Amino acid sequence: MNSKTISVSDEAREHDRLFHTSFSMVKEARARNVKVRPHRAITPLKVTPWLLTQAVVLPLLLCGLLLWTKPLLLEFWRNCILFWSAGLNLPFGLSTRLNEAGQYALVLSNVSEDALMPGTTTLIVTTVVTLLGFMLSLRMRDAALPLKYPLRIVCVVQLITLGYFWLTPSAFPYSVARHSEELMTIGYVVMLATPVMLAVGYYILNQGLLVKLFHTALILAFLAIMVPHQVLAQAFIMQHLSVLFMPVLYICFGAVFDALVFVALYSWAVSKAPMDATM
Repeated sequence: MNSKTISVSDEAREHDRLFHTSFSMVKEARARNVKVRPHRAITPLKVTPWLLTQAVVLPLLLCGLLLWTKPLLLEFWRNCILFWSAGLNLPFGLSTRLNEAGQYALVLSNVSEDALMPGTTTLIVTTVVTLLGFMLSLRMRDAALPLKYPLRIVCVVQLITLGYFWLTPSAFPYSVARHSEELMTIGYVVMLATPVMLAVGYYILNQGLLVKLFHTALILAFLAIMVPHQVLAQAFIMQHLSVLFMPVLYICFGAVFDALVFVALYSWAVSKAPMDATM
């Protein structure tokens, strides 16, 4: 009995020795032949003087260009809004007086602002739908969890707005035209900040200068085309529903939305960088 026990124990030790020997050989072979480089997100970045110069000079040049072309850009946005508003039955027009920037701002022609105020039915239906949406956010689990907090934020903002309109239904101080002008201002500020934000995380990458300028131009062009259509979409919602939804559109789908769009475009541009961009 003892001899059998000793024999089994020796076999087990021999099995362990062979396993560890084989594992060590595989580990050594992997160390010799497989070169695993850390992800560039955690790789120390080597910023050369040339890259540092790009990070300083490019934002200055691009921001200067955007400041110089601001009147042309705003005029393009207003003309784009006027062009599409005719087909969307949005009564946009241009004021007959110059604004502080020396341009003709957008106005709503032939529409009373009182006509866009929410009625009792709209307030009741919106309150019910908002409360249902908030209750739904409390039950979100697993795959739906990422939508939980954005939905809750939208519902909270809308509930606060509903409380304002229930208590002071005739004291809302903002118009759709003013809202549209402010959306364009926000969009322009995001465009102006784009070269600065790219300087921090993109221009310092070891990549061709022309590629960086090309991606920057695409990002700015996307924002330039998006902003007037963003204005149209929000004006369309308020024109056919009411200004009850202006705060949630402004807070959740104004500056925050523009920033998220920039993050998505920035991520796309960085994903195109070569693997050795941080070397």
